[in-house]
Parts: sequence; structure tokens; C-alpha cells
Amino acid sequence: MNIDLTGRVALVTAASRGLGFACANALAQAGAKVAICSRSMDNVTAAAQEISAHAKEQVLPVVADLACATDIDNMHEKVTRELGEVDILVVSTAHPPTMPFSRATDEDWELGHKLLVEAPRRLARHVVNGMAEREYGRILFIGSIFGREAEVSSVIQSTYRAGLNGLTKCISTEYASRGVTTNVLCPGYFTTPLVQNLAQQYADEQGVPLERVLDDWRSASPANQFGKPEDLGAFVAFLCSPHGNFFQGTALTIDGGAVRRT
Repeated sequence: MNIDLTGRVALVTAASRGLGFACANALAQAGAKVAICSRSMDNVTAAAQEISAHAKEQVLPVVADLACATDIDNMHEKVTRELGEVDILVVSTAHPPTMPFSRATDEDWELGHKLLVEAPRRLARHVVNGMAEREYGRILFIGSIFGREAEVSSVIQSTYRAGLNGLTKCISTEYASRGVTTNVLCPGYFTTPLVQNLAQQYADEQGVPLERVLDDWRSASPANQFGKPEDLGAFVAFLCSPHGNFFQGTALTIDGGAVRRT
């Protein structure tokens, strides 16, 4: 099967590392022009250079904080000006504060809302009507397994990720007949810096070795392994191609079978 995204423009957020980077890298290798963003100029420039080594088209680095509405607006304007109208939007975000309900402050909730609800909504609003006019568009939100199965130690993410699933269904229902697919991916534990950092935080809080935490998380999957970011990236490239046309309004759990719910 040939996945050819030549002529398409993709915007992938929070893509200097981890799952965002893997998605951007796969889209670039499939022939799309790709814009990536990060809060750090050094990180996003380095990531763009790495992706460019195997890309077929231009890779544009952009500095943007997804918790800032002005940054989102300016990023969209820059990408449109330099690459063209966005055909593919992949929204990955920084991780909100991780804590139970009893410890979460109003500021924590506000930041989580900006990152996990407002940023995806604002980005989708910028691009979806143009996609519908051109009768081709792909919107993918990178959510979390916690949007499917709540985790008490991560109340903010569990709450807002579930809301993102609802946003996905609503956009999909409104725009599906005009060539736009909208889906949310709900990944479990992957081999990323984020998972490593979260595991270290949990180990410190519980006073247990890091490897014990990683082993526990790994064993949640029947395959007893973490996901590989490049595998998720390849799936994203498929979903963003014409082959992904019938995936619509779906929360796709990618967790190695950790969630037992049918």
C-alpha cells in the first residue's frame, strides 16, 4: 500500500519530541509539507532538522505555546503564509499537571483546559472550514487512554481528555459529508520522554524505584511492552491519507490491549 501525501500541508503541534515528533516525521516521509511547533526555539529547530534529513518537502519550525491563544493564531497565520492552507492537523499537547482531585488547584484546572480543550478547539476552528471548501481534510487529536478510562491520579487529564472525545464527535458529525475526517487517538504508554518523566515523578512520590514503576506500567499491556512512537506515526500517516477516509468521529485506543473494556 502506497501512502502518498505529496501536495498536502500538515501542521503537527508539540512535535519536537515524543509522539508529536513521530507523527510529523511519518507525514514528512510520506511527502507532506510539515510545520511543527514547540515552546522552545532550540528544540523545534533541532527537530525540524532531524525530520528534514528524510523528508521529501519543506519542514517549517514554529515557536508557539499552546496555552496562549495569540501564539496559536500567529502560528496558523505563519504556516498558511509559508506553506499554504492546512490539509492535515495533528494536535498533540504538553501534559497537564498530574495529580488527584484533592490536590488540583484552580490554576491547574485552568492550564489543563487551555491545553487539552481550548487549544484543539481553536486550532480546528482555524482550519476546518478551508478543509471543507477543498473537500479534503484530516483532523487528528492526540488524546490519552485516560479519556477512555479515568485515572484518579490524573484527574485533570481524565476530565478534559473525555471532553476532547466529545469535541471530536461533534466536529466529525458536522463536517464528514464535506471530505473532512476528525478522530482522536487515545494512546497508552509509549517509549517517550513524557512517560519516562511521569514514571520518575510517580516513583519519587511513592518512594519506589523507577524500574518498578516502569515494569508495572509495561505489564498493563498483555504484550508486556511499551508502544513505539514510530508505529503510532505510521498509523497517523495512514489515517491522514485517502486510505483513512472511513475513519470518522472515532476515539481509537492504541494501548497494546491494556484497556480490557470491549
